[in-house]
Amino acid sequence: MSEFTENKLNEEVLEEVSGGTAQAAVKVKAITPIWVRVTSSSLNCRYTPGGKIAKVYEKGHRLKVDGITADGAWYRLLIYDPRGGTCYAYIAKRYTERI
Repeated sequence: MSEFTENKLNEEVLEEVSGGTAQAAVKVKAITPIWVRVTSSSLNCRYTPGGKIAKVYEKGHRLKVDGITADGAWYRLLIYDPRGGTCYAYIAKRYTERI
């Protein structure tokens, strides 16, 4: 049996699997999906707003977003997680433009 099925994950592993405890605190309003373009030289895509970096996108990269945080500062998007699988992540809205 694996550690996962035996439920023997330590707190550090659980933090990585869940995307962090702050994930539950993120209030997101679903929006009709739109395309945005990165306007800064690079843009950090984070697991939670202001959290750990999941990916970095270069200027001009197009991304499809489907949610916005309650404060209007972050877009939510579905990404392929470099650690495996897919997950929601966040990009700062101010470094993008709608296309």
